[in-house]
Amino acid sequence: MNNYIFTDRINTCGKTCCRFLNLYSILSILLFSIFVTACFAPSFAFAEDQHIRHGWWGGFDLGAGFLEQSFDDEDEDDVYFFMGFKGGYTINPHLLVGLELSGWLLEAENFNDSEKGKGISQVFLISRLYPSKETNFFIKAGGGYVSNWSNRSDEPSRREGWGVTGGGGYDFLINDKFALTPFATVSYGETGKWDYKAFTIGLGFTFP
Repeated sequence: MNNYIFTDRINTCGKTCCRFLNLYSILSILLFSIFVTACFAPSFAFAEDQHIRHGWWGGFDLGAGFLEQSFDDEDEDDVYFFMGFKGGYTINPHLLVGLELSGWLLEAENFNDSEKGKGISQVFLISRLYPSKETNFFIKAGGGYVSNWSNRSDEPSRREGWGVTGGGGYDFLINDKFALTPFATVSYGETGKWDYKAFTIGLGFTFP
């Protein structure tokens, strides 16, 4: 009995430490975004005055997301690494449309252990609405295909369903061809018996 209590406490401490490290990673990304933005601040105003949104656009995002998952009568929540690739076409200076391939890594793969590896993938049609020509603030919305994949033999290899996302950000233009884009999004997806809710923050590297 004592061994069980001791083991349970060790597991609890381990989960608490992992969650602390994950929260630390979110704060690190946020502080890094603020630092980089501040370093380039003098060039932003001039670049924004010179830039007009047009043509093709693209980029990639890095960040961290807090996920709440519900599946098989269980709930699980934690913070996970986020990565995304995006690209599309400018309809007019106020509206960009495109495709986003993104997701959260729930567990890293290991070449020495085929059971390791788990994540959530999204393939979304997205739009970015810029309310004003004068600023580069935008509102983002999108939705589409969601996949919850796993290499574990005791879980389905892939659950497929749908999801939606919404949020916003700001393009801090370094020059006419490159911008740093801090962003925040909320997302929801489901595949029947499994669903997730996510709040993600990060920094985008955008080619407007």
